[in-house]
Amino acid sequence: MSTEVAEPAPAPVDNQEQILNEKSSVAETTAPENTIDSKTAGGEDGIPALDESTGPVKKPLARSAPNCKPAPRAELTAEQQTKYNELLSAVSSWTDIPDTSARNAPTSPIIDRERLWLTRECLLRYLRATKWNTPAAVKRLLETAVWRREYGVYGLTADYIAPENGTGKQVIFGFDNEGRPCLYLNPNKQNTKQSERQVQHLVFMLERVIDLMAPGQETLALLINFKDSSASSNPSVGTGKQVLNILQNHYPERLGRALISHRKFTSLCPRLSWSL
Repeated sequence: MSTEVAEPAPAPVDNQEQILNEKSSVAETTAPENTIDSKTAGGEDGIPALDESTGPVKKPLARSAPNCKPAPRAELTAEQQTKYNELLSAVSSWTDIPDTSARNAPTSPIIDRERLWLTRECLLRYLRATKWNTPAAVKRLLETAVWRREYGVYGLTADYIAPENGTGKQVIFGFDNEGRPCLYLNPNKQNTKQSERQVQHLVFMLERVIDLMAPGQETLALLINFKDSSASSNPSVGTGKQVLNILQNHYPERLGRALISHRKFTSLCPRLSWSL
């Protein structure tokens, strides 16, 4: 029997790290260590693994090896801390944000889930992506918050995405030597016609990779295998531009390493960034 835990009351943005720590402490007391409920999270290949006699089967959570850890970031300088404080103050003042990116779009109150996205690490990523230009970081953060609403990021479900990944063209598996979760893309396993759901599939998988990041880890490893792919299985130029726009504008400072394999050669691109 699971114990229901009430959601915490809304809190200012600068308390989000404390909230996440409190949730982690509660979870440790209400569930076996290092397990997940496969009825909720899904078993292998997204198929729920159930034991009809005893109920949901507990499966180990994926973790990197103890010696695979991200390099610690340098402490903020006095100037950087000041810019962060300015950004935090600006974001904390948000009460309503637009529902879409259209001009004069209606607004609605910002919800807890959106505030929880605005962590200290998130704010610092946008500051780094804008070269510590606070007004530019405020603008980009708001644009991403609105995009997440408009694109329906929080509403993308495993059931909706399932038809796209029936052949395993995108797989989350393992960690690299710096503890980055690895996302594998296999264009040769393309199984659907070009549609918006193909892009939504990538966004869904990016969000799940981020869910697997350990504390202190902010980047992922991307591995793309073009072997046996063809012009018909590879994304179109239009789709490629759309994906690049999403990655650069709404997932800045998230790509830590890229490995691209094509026929007989492999290219390793360390510390490649989506931010321009």
